[in-house]
Order: sequence, then C-alpha cells, then structure tokens
Amino acid sequence: MNLAEFSNGSGRAALARPASVSFKRFVGCSLLAFLMGVASGCYTYSPMPPAAAPGTDVLLGLNDQGRVTLGQSVGPAAQSIEGTLQAHSDSAYVVSVSSVTYFNGGSNKWSGEPLTIGRTLVSDAKERQFSRSRTAVVITAIGGAMLAFMFSRNILSNGQPEKQPNPGPPNGQ
Repeated sequence: MNLAEFSNGSGRAALARPASVSFKRFVGCSLLAFLMGVASGCYTYSPMPPAAAPGTDVLLGLNDQGRVTLGQSVGPAAQSIEGTLQAHSDSAYVVSVSSVTYFNGGSNKWSGEPLTIGRTLVSDAKERQFSRSRTAVVITAIGGAMLAFMFSRNILSNGQPEKQPNPGPPNGQ
C-alpha cells in the first residue's frame, strides 16, 4: 500500500475510526451538560421558616436600606443575595455568599465569602427547596424528546438489514 492510498481514504487509516464517533461523543457530552443544567434548575424558593437550620440554601431580597448599607460590600443596585445560611439570630443572617443579583440583570459569582446581613436590610427571605414534581416533568419531557429523536433517526436499529425470505427458484414454464 502506498502513501496515495492513505491520503485518498482507501487505506487502513481511513477505516481506523469512523467519523461518527466524534459526533456521537459530542452529542452525548452536550446532552449530559444540558441534563446537569436542567437538574440544577429543578428547585423552587419558598418563604424561609423562622427556625431555618444552618446549611440551608437561601435567597435574601434586599430592600432600599439594604442596597445602600451593603453597597460597599456587594456593589450598588444589588437586588438579592444567594448563599448558604451559616447562622442567624433575631437581628441578622450570616451567609456564605454564592452570588449577588443586580437590578440591571447582571450577577456576580462569589466563592462563599461570609457576609452578615441585618434583618432590617432584607425585604424577603426565601429557602431553596428541591422540587420533585418539576424534576419529574423535565425528565419525562427530555426522555420523550430523546426517544422521538432516536426513532426518527433509526438510532435504535441494530444496523443489519431485515432478512427477506428466500423466494425460491423461478417457475420455469
């Protein structure tokens, strides 16, 4: 076999790895990334109970006084602070901040820095909870879409042609 046979795709090098493998890997990785994003979005926020335990994921909406008071630490025009509750008392929340959302639609990711926020600076305190119903609906929809895609592309077939019965010898009259 010479170099020309390898370059035009007729040699072993062309048969070593089908081009569809990289496409399938890309689709699989994309699907996995999508599912991870969807799974992390299957949460709801409900009012935080007065006796919330440390370690609870919370969303604290700031009032006008909170925006002014915390402007130096979290930035001006902050709308809400999301993080993990470390402790709370009658006068303040201590939160490991994971993100701050602003009125202009932007947000800043934080790496868990602790921040003490007075209760008088908070307009509403919400607790993040896993939603089984939303998760079930999303998983069902994604599963249905995947099955529809696979059936429309014959992905589930075994790749072998259907066997036709032998018609037998022709009648020779």
